[in-house]
Amino acid sequence: MKGFLASPFLKTSKLLLTLGIISSLTACDMLGLGEDKPQQASHKRVPQVGVLAVEETTVPKTFSITGRAEAYAVAEIRPQVEGIITERLFKEGSLVQKGDVLYQLDDASYQALYENAKAAIARSKALLTNAQIKVSRNERLVKINAVSEQVLDDAKASLREAKANLEANEAALKTAAINLERTQIKAPISGRIGRSTVTKGALVTTNQAGSLATIQQLDPIYVDFSVPSNYAIILRKAMAKNNGQDLAQHEAKIVFDDGTEYEHTGKIRLSEFEVNRSTDAIILRTEFPNPNAVLLPGMFLHGKVITGYQSGVFLIPTLALQRDAVGNAFVMTLNSEGVVGVKPVKSQGLYEDKWIITEGLKAGDQVITKGLQYIRPGVKANIIGAPKPKQDTASNAKEGQ
Repeated sequence: MKGFLASPFLKTSKLLLTLGIISSLTACDMLGLGEDKPQQASHKRVPQVGVLAVEETTVPKTFSITGRAEAYAVAEIRPQVEGIITERLFKEGSLVQKGDVLYQLDDASYQALYENAKAAIARSKALLTNAQIKVSRNERLVKINAVSEQVLDDAKASLREAKANLEANEAALKTAAINLERTQIKAPISGRIGRSTVTKGALVTTNQAGSLATIQQLDPIYVDFSVPSNYAIILRKAMAKNNGQDLAQHEAKIVFDDGTEYEHTGKIRLSEFEVNRSTDAIILRTEFPNPNAVLLPGMFLHGKVITGYQSGVFLIPTLALQRDAVGNAFVMTLNSEGVVGVKPVKSQGLYEDKWIITEGLKAGDQVITKGLQYIRPGVKANIIGAPKPKQDTASNAKEGQ
C-alpha cells in the first residue's frame, strides 16, 4: 500500500524539478548570464560578396543581320575537246592550284593532227622558196627580154599564194597545238575541288552541259547579308554619321549559333541599290578571310555590322543587373564603408556577354556581382577574399573577457 502511494508522489517531484531547471536557464539567458555563442554566430553571418570596380570604356555600335556564305569564285570544269578520259589526276575535296592538270584525255588523234600540221608547214616553206627563186629568175630574164611580163606576173602570183598557204598552215599548226594541249584539262582557278562526275574511260565532248567537277575559291569568302529595306535606311544613316567613312571602312562580324564569335573581321564590299521585290530586302555583301575553310558556301550565318563606336559607357556582368517590379534597372553597390546601396541605371543592350550601362554609374563604383541573394540595402558586407579588419579581432577579445 505504501509503494502504491509513493509512486505518484515521486513522479510529481521529478516533474517539478525539471520545470525548475528550465526556468532557471531561461532566466539566466534573459539576464545575459548564459554563453555568448549566439552573439559570435551572428557576428560571423556578415555576407560575403564579389564586386567589380567599373571603368569607362568604348564599345562598338552594331547592327544585327543574317545571311549566307558564298564562294569568292566558282569554276565548273568542262572539256574543250572531245575524247576519252585516260586518267584523273586530283583527289576529290583537295586544294588545287591554277594550272594543275585535273584530267588527261586520249591525245593520239590530236598528236597526229599536230604532226600533220607541222609537215604541211614544211611543204609550204619549200613551195615558198621555189616561188621566190622563180620570181628572181624571171625578173632578170624580163630585163633582157628573154621572157614576157606575163610570165613574171604569174611567178609573183605563185609567190603570194605560197606565202598565204604558209600562213594558213601555221595557223592550222597553232590550232592543232591548242587542241593537243586541251587534252590536259587544267584548273582555271585555285581553290577546293569537289567530287568528280566522271571516271576513267568516260567519253566527254566539247563544251558539254554537265561539268566534270567544280572548283570553289573559299579564301577569302563572301557573306551576303539580307537587310530589310526599312532597316537599310537606318543602317545607311548610321554609317553616314561615322565621320563620312565609305562602306569598305565599316567592319562586320560573324556570331555562330553557340554564341562564339568568328575570329576574323570582314569588310563591306557592296550594298545593292535595288530592293528585291519578293523579299523586300537588299543584299549587303561582305568579305571575310577564311584560311581554314571554317565558313562554307551556303551556310546560314548571324552577323553584325559595326556602324560606329560609343565611348563613356560601363560594362557589367549580366547577373549584376536587376529590375524592380515596374521594370526599372538597378545595381547593388558597396561603398567605402562596406555598406550595400542601390543605384538606378540605364542599360543599352548587350556587348558580348555584358550589359552596356550608359547612365547611373561613375568610374570606381564597386558593383556587386556575387552574393546578391544574401544582401539587402543598408546592410554591411565583406568582399570575398578581403582581409578582416583588425578592430573586429580586438572587439572579440574584449567580449571574451
